[in-house]
Amino acid sequence: MTLIDLGDARAAAEPASVPFNLPRLRRLALAVLTAVGLAAMTASTPPAPSRVRPLWTTAFRPSDTVAMDSRTVYLNRSSPSGPAEVVAYDLRTGRQRWSTPTGDAYGIRPVGDVVLVTTGPLSIGVTSASPGPRTIALDAATGTRLWESAGASSPSAAGDEVLLAVAGQSGAITGLRLVGLRDGRQVWLQSITPAEEWTTLTEGGRHTAVVTVTGTGDVTDYGYHDGAVRHRGRIPWNGVYSATFFPAGAQLVVIRTASAQTVASIYRAADLRLLWRSDELIGYVTGCGPLICTAGVRGVAGRDPATGRQAWRRDDMNFVWDVGAGRLLLSAAANLASATTVLVDAATGRTIGGPLGGQEAFVAGPASSLTLLRATGRPDDRTAVSRLDLADGRLTILGTVDRLAEQGCQGASGYLLCPRGDTLTVTAVG
Repeated sequence: MTLIDLGDARAAAEPASVPFNLPRLRRLALAVLTAVGLAAMTASTPPAPSRVRPLWTTAFRPSDTVAMDSRTVYLNRSSPSGPAEVVAYDLRTGRQRWSTPTGDAYGIRPVGDVVLVTTGPLSIGVTSASPGPRTIALDAATGTRLWESAGASSPSAAGDEVLLAVAGQSGAITGLRLVGLRDGRQVWLQSITPAEEWTTLTEGGRHTAVVTVTGTGDVTDYGYHDGAVRHRGRIPWNGVYSATFFPAGAQLVVIRTASAQTVASIYRAADLRLLWRSDELIGYVTGCGPLICTAGVRGVAGRDPATGRQAWRRDDMNFVWDVGAGRLLLSAAANLASATTVLVDAATGRTIGGPLGGQEAFVAGPASSLTLLRATGRPDDRTAVSRLDLADGRLTILGTVDRLAEQGCQGASGYLLCPRGDTLTVTAVG
């Protein structure tokens, strides 16, 4: 048998001898330690802090009414066991400032240093057995009752006076009163032909007139500061499913719906002369900054209020919202979450910034901005909060919070007020 010499196996397993390079070993160790340190720093760096922070909550019922200004939350808290009251909370801390019994209210509106509370039933449905709406004025700082009067206050109350519309037994408006905002002192009182609707006209930021319309289309124009009749006329009004009107600068927009057709007629407010009438199938009409917008299945158009001339048109959009600062939101669907939404210039219809997909609601934000709310969906099902700059359309994501009832939210500069189940939540934004 022949033997083959394989040598010493232990010797073969030993590595070959190489020179020892100490500087190179140091550089290698330094590189490894640097890489490990960077990885550890990256892993431990916290995410950018959320700019959305829940502040406080309070109990809330569906029958409660809430409003806010830059400092205070006003909540009309209904109670099955006692009289309803208005409670004022510090917006930032939730500390209760005051509470005042008022009765059930369907309207709370801060106006300067006064809070106007409208109690009683709505004008529609008032009977001889039930009193009409009443307005209670409270001092915003202390809750002290300043005055109380029959009538619902004008939504456009501003300055040192407030206009009240008094309802009769049938629910129609039978009187107008202008009173001092803080003292309730009567400036003038005007009994009127029972009217279905009324509105105020504004020029240069000041109220100039009050316009009423009866069920048969009789229109009367009263001076805002003296209640004197300035003009009377008649417009088509009855014989339709619904009719309403609103001011647009020096114009009065009358909207009548019959069957599936909605027609808008625009009148000069000073003398009720017909200026133009919509000539296409529209869904609705609304003010759009300096223009009047018609919207429907054929698109959105911005029109000159005095002539009806089309200034711009967007056939790719069907719904419009005037968000102030000369800007509009346009969408292809009423449900913002299911369609692309764009910010546009009100005067030209030009898109500003990128598309805003998936938003569920928007509320007022700091000056020249909107706060946008969007559901994040599963698995966490939270509400994402963003800020839209109305000047350039820039969208900034601020953070997320526990899911909010987006459609019921109100906004003020730096704050968000939202009902959530049986609570009312105040959140700091930005």
